[in-house]
Amino acid sequence: MIEVRKKGRKPKHLTEVLRTIVWVEYAKQQANRKAFSVETLVRGKPTQPLEKLNRWNRYENGKHTPKAEYLDEVESVIPGSRVIFDHVLWDVLSSFNRTQDEINDLIQRLEPEVKFQLMSRLKVEPIKRKPFNEYAVESLTRIGSIDCLVVAILMIQESIYLGSEKLRELALELYVGLTEKIAQDSLFFNIHPELFDYIDKTFKHYIFLAPNIRLSAVIFWRSYRDNLWSEEMKQKSEALEASRKVAPSNEISPKTRLESLDTPSYFD
Repeated sequence: MIEVRKKGRKPKHLTEVLRTIVWVEYAKQQANRKAFSVETLVRGKPTQPLEKLNRWNRYENGKHTPKAEYLDEVESVIPGSRVIFDHVLWDVLSSFNRTQDEINDLIQRLEPEVKFQLMSRLKVEPIKRKPFNEYAVESLTRIGSIDCLVVAILMIQESIYLGSEKLRELALELYVGLTEKIAQDSLFFNIHPELFDYIDKTFKHYIFLAPNIRLSAVIFWRSYRDNLWSEEMKQKSEALEASRKVAPSNEISPKTRLESLDTPSYFD
C-alpha cells in the first residue's frame, strides 16, 4: 500500500510519492533486479542490509524522494531514469490554476507524436493550436501514451481557464478512453488506482440542472473499469487492489456541489 504520511513530518504531495514509485519501477525493469539490488548496481559494490532498507526500499513505497544529485548518479547507470522522474505529468498534476501561456509551455514538453495532435506546426513561436475536437480525442486515445493523459488533464485545466464546458466534456472523454491503456503500462500498473482516484477527485464532472445551475460530482474510474475495460484488465486491476487491501474510496455516493450564478453554492 502506498504511504503518503509519516508522523512528525510534513505529508508529501501524492504526485511526489507516485513519481518516485514509477521511477523505481523503471529502474527495476531496466536493471532486471529488485529494488534493494538496484543500489548495488548503482554503487558498483555490495550494500549492507541496513543500507538496503534505508534507501531503495523506502523509494519503492514512496516514503523517501531521491535528491537531484542521486537522480543524476542513477541516470549515469540506468539511462532514461531521470526522464521518467522529470516527466511533465508530475508537473501537470501538482498545480491546477494555469494560464493559457503556461498550458502552451507544458504542451511544448510533450512527445512530438502527441504534440502534433494539438499544434499545426511544431517549431513555430508563438505556437498555433489546432482545434481540440472529437477527431483529436480519437487520435490521442488510439496513441494511448502517458503524454496523452497529460493532454487530457491540460485540456480540463484549459476548459476551466476558458470557461468552456464543451472542452471539458471532450477532455473527460479522452481521460475515460485512456484509463485502461494507462493501467496496462507496466510502469503505471501498480499505482493506477491511486493515480486515477486523485484525478477523479480533483477534476469533477459537471451536470447542468438549469442554464445557471450546475452539479459537480465525482465519477470514480472503477465504473469505467467495470463497464469499458477488457475482462482481463478488469480482473488484474481488481486483483491488485485486493492483494494490497486497498478499499475503494468511501465516496461511493460522493458529496455533490450545487452551483448557481444567482445564489451562493452549498453542499447537499
